[in-house]
Amino acid sequence: MPPPPFSSYLKNSHNSEEATFPGHKIVRRPVKILGTASSLNDKLPRPRGLNEVAIAGRSNVGKSTLLNALLYGNIDEHLSARKFRRGRVPEGAKIPRGNKAATSAKPGETKKLTFYQLSAEFTPLREDQSDISDKRRTDKADMSLLLVDLPGFGYADASTRATKDWNDLMIHYLLERRSLKRILLLLDARHGFKKTDFEFLTSLQDGLGTRIQESGGNKIRRELPPLQIVLTKCDLVKQADLARRVVAVKRDLSDFLLREPSSLPVMLVSAKPGLGFNNVRGGKPLGGVLELQRELASLVPMPNRNIGNRTH
Repeated sequence: MPPPPFSSYLKNSHNSEEATFPGHKIVRRPVKILGTASSLNDKLPRPRGLNEVAIAGRSNVGKSTLLNALLYGNIDEHLSARKFRRGRVPEGAKIPRGNKAATSAKPGETKKLTFYQLSAEFTPLREDQSDISDKRRTDKADMSLLLVDLPGFGYADASTRATKDWNDLMIHYLLERRSLKRILLLLDARHGFKKTDFEFLTSLQDGLGTRIQESGGNKIRRELPPLQIVLTKCDLVKQADLARRVVAVKRDLSDFLLREPSSLPVMLVSAKPGLGFNNVRGGKPLGGVLELQRELASLVPMPNRNIGNRTH
């Protein structure tokens, strides 16, 4: 299972590889939508001291599908090993109910920024390891992360006005949101960088340069947020071609950006149920979505390990 807040676990569970808090219980809460915005006229949800991760990419690259897999994939510790049945999604591999991003085979389905809050409650157990359900307890803590679904860029059928509104909003959010800790730039593994991806990066760099020039010495963001490439639809690409694609996109990003990009690893994912996530073989969970969940969980501040051991 992935680390919290992507999953729940109990330290004493014999098969929990991620259990690092002895004597504590972690329970994942339902996903919340904190707010949406479709233009600069809309008010963004106020920062709550939570780290945010933006998911960006051109239309039809699989942003919303991957977001749903991140929010709901690999969270059931009782999943059985997947059973191979030609033409069918393995039993138990489908995404459970909850707030999800709208998906469609038609590009341009996402027309606004949507803020999804993923949280887990961190609670100490009693000395006898029994469960605690007292809502009045004050020694609980939250582990939370915001995943922000951005409109896809490069959608040819969108009106000029709508495209400008989306782009202005995205650039404003990506460059001025202090709580934004990472941008996931999704690329189709079959194609790598396309013209619209470079245009998006150009808008970010130009917008950053303009803000620096107009800042007048004021304290503003002077570098792009850490940018991490995620290759989607990797199940449609041969392994040898995929390895070459990883090398190519890293080189393209380094050559294009004015400043050397961060050394974050290129993530390889498939949002196909039973393959990219909810994939258990030999009792071991597999899939690129699980690796990405673990990567993003590193952005969540860990609660004080001494919670529950305070003197009164």
